[in-house]
Amino acid sequence: MNEIFKIKESGFEEIKKQLIIKSLPTLLVAMSFGFAIVFINAKEKGDVLTVLPFMIPFILLSMGYGIYKGLKRQKMLFQTFKLTFSENNIVREQANTPTVNIPIADIKSIIKDKKGSYTIKGKTASETILIPAQVGNYEHLEMLFSQIKPVEELTLPTFEEKYRIPILLLMAICMGTVYVSYNKILVGICCVVVSTLLIRSSIQILKNKNIDNKTRRIGYYSLVVLASVIGVTILKFSF
Repeated sequence: MNEIFKIKESGFEEIKKQLIIKSLPTLLVAMSFGFAIVFINAKEKGDVLTVLPFMIPFILLSMGYGIYKGLKRQKMLFQTFKLTFSENNIVREQANTPTVNIPIADIKSIIKDKKGSYTIKGKTASETILIPAQVGNYEHLEMLFSQIKPVEELTLPTFEEKYRIPILLLMAICMGTVYVSYNKILVGICCVVVSTLLIRSSIQILKNKNIDNKTRRIGYYSLVVLASVIGVTILKFSF
């Protein structure tokens, strides 16, 4: 007999604030990066400063709209989350997201983080199911997990969680250097750093079946940015 778990009604409201806080650093770094590139490349610095009072409100409104749309999409994904336990499989279904089906016999580990979320890992990296702490009937879910395999407690943040903002800043600084600097050695080093981070990020996004299809397309957009960075670097080395 199948057992089905969904997100509880108040689940999204519990993480809404966290999602907003998590998205702000990325948006602010992107906005600062854009301003810096425009200012450095502008022939008349005063003209850039003159339009700032008009541009900043527009950009802030755009950021607000982007956050609103992002929250709306995340809420829809949360509301359509469905975890099904059958006799031989665990299946995670979600709107606009690849379905993940892991045979119970293939489960390598069940990990619980400090926030109460679970990660089920199968034989391959693509066979991974992320279960939010806001899932309903949580105690019964824990009991089912304990019958499959001992749950590992993850008390320390992952590398991506711990260094997300420093990596983001490094990416912005190196990308800005590629576009504004004419020092070939500096441009070359920054191109390698940006290329490595973009390729790594794209692979992670495209392989992750717990990310919705719209977000997964960012992986392809990153390759376009990568092509631009490499193209600019080649042009500067040809001077």
